[in-house]
Amino acid sequence: MIEWLPLAVLVLLVGFLMGMMWVSYRRVMSMKTWQLYLANLHSPKAIINHKDGSILYANRSFVRLFNVEASGHKYHIRGEREQQTFEALLASRRWPHPFVEMTGDFRAVSDHRTPRHARFSGLPVWCGGQRVWIVSLEPKSEAVYSEPFADNDSQIFRSVINSLSELVCFQDKEGRIVGSNLAYDRFWKGREQEGLIFSTDENARGRRTQQSWTTNPNGDSCLLESNQTVLLDDDNHVFGTLSISHDVTNWHMMRQSLEQEIEARQEVEQQLKKHSNVLTSIFKASVDPIGIYNKDYEFLGGNAAFAEAMGAQHDELEGENAEDLMEPEVLAQHRKIDVPVLESGDTVKYEDLVMKRDGSMVWYELTKTQFRDPTDETIGVLVIARDVTERKATQQQLADAIMELEELSFVDGLTKVANRRSFDEQLVKMWHSHIREQEPLSLIFCDIDYFKPYNDNYGHQQGDEALRSVADVFQRVIRRPLDAVARYGGEEFAILLPNTTEEGAVVVAQNISDELKAANLPHAFSKVADRLTLSQGIATLYPVAGQDYGDLVSLADRALYGAKHAGRNRVVTSQSMKQAELPANA
Repeated sequence: MIEWLPLAVLVLLVGFLMGMMWVSYRRVMSMKTWQLYLANLHSPKAIINHKDGSILYANRSFVRLFNVEASGHKYHIRGEREQQTFEALLASRRWPHPFVEMTGDFRAVSDHRTPRHARFSGLPVWCGGQRVWIVSLEPKSEAVYSEPFADNDSQIFRSVINSLSELVCFQDKEGRIVGSNLAYDRFWKGREQEGLIFSTDENARGRRTQQSWTTNPNGDSCLLESNQTVLLDDDNHVFGTLSISHDVTNWHMMRQSLEQEIEARQEVEQQLKKHSNVLTSIFKASVDPIGIYNKDYEFLGGNAAFAEAMGAQHDELEGENAEDLMEPEVLAQHRKIDVPVLESGDTVKYEDLVMKRDGSMVWYELTKTQFRDPTDETIGVLVIARDVTERKATQQQLADAIMELEELSFVDGLTKVANRRSFDEQLVKMWHSHIREQEPLSLIFCDIDYFKPYNDNYGHQQGDEALRSVADVFQRVIRRPLDAVARYGGEEFAILLPNTTEEGAVVVAQNISDELKAANLPHAFSKVADRLTLSQGIATLYPVAGQDYGDLVSLADRALYGAKHAGRNRVVTSQSMKQAELPANA
């Protein structure tokens, strides 16, 4: 329903929404929230300081588009041309007036040869206590910046409101619903009037809050906390209300559960005071370490498991002093942790790795609470520990599995070399490092000759085996730690050679051809040989600031095309574009 609101009203309502959320829930679209939102978008987005035009944050697409240098939390446009373009786009923008317009003189860093039309838009917001612009630039091209920032002037406001999990409803002064977000529509579908908790009072001012029980769309009971803010125009007249509700059922149940837990704990403590013999029995029967010691670190009781966890040499702890039983370093650590327990009555929970008497290592989760002797009011510490070694091992296994999955996400499943995603990331990193070092960066594109006839005649299973064999050839030839081999797509592979001249890259290509020849992989359906062969295109650049790494890819691709056009089974460099046929003796 929000899409029917006029832009001006929507801007005002969004402002009230953000302010109300800050007061009611201490939740705002902070700098970190905006960064998380913008980071997941493919189109160029940035947060710009309204006062001086400095860049407070830029997502990856914006960094690449404007040649932005990112250092920690600071962003700086490197090129003078890009800086001038950016300043011209921001000129004469008046905060807090949002804008969406087309510009005809935009030149992207990735394609600076031809001016292009682009959609330039800005959203004024408060972020981190300062006025900022959320800006977006959409070149009209088929480049990676394909996601629009706004289809119209109000889409960004709808996007912000619809992204909220709270139920948001706008009413005019007659009480009619004129706007609501997706969460509200889903929750109150078919029972919209039930969602109007407050009545509209033209004389009302400020904000009202109430809690009420209702049912959610699944039919379950839930407790809603609702806040209604009266919206005033410039003449201080009421023109509507903004209502925000959120589900506090879990909070309510947790509070009840906590109260019950406190009551149960108090009851247990009373029982402990009355029945010390029962406590002793529990100590001895429990497999988990349980113990009590006073503020002078004299043990008042504890079971055998507790004595072992404390590092004591025997099980009888009552009347013993910790200084006589524990290592000084271990005791000092306990004294430091126990300070808030003894002085403030706080409950402390932490994990500790303990060496048992047999030399084995055990992870314990320890909970320490203040103990008060009912007879003389002496305070001490009640310790309950739990063996979590198995859980820690499971957590480590999960962490290892996650790391393994992350590694797999960068590896081609068939050939076990890097995939296209990994290649793109490594190319970007090497490009920037070579700009700093002023060293040559070489790229080889390799394509298996007549691979489609191979697949069609030998079968896809044999074709997959051929791809793996060719990848193995690359792995045997490419051995430097920083060299990178990747499957670029289908039967095409890419090889990145840092700090390598064109002559060095030609040597590598020659070695690849020789190794593939030695592998002697039959190909009876090739037009250039009776075994598998490669066409290879080489490009070498000395990257400079302001230059796009796509130039290297384009040159290598053209060289590969030249190799194919010249008859395949050969190496062609981007500089010569002449035949460099490898000795094949086919």
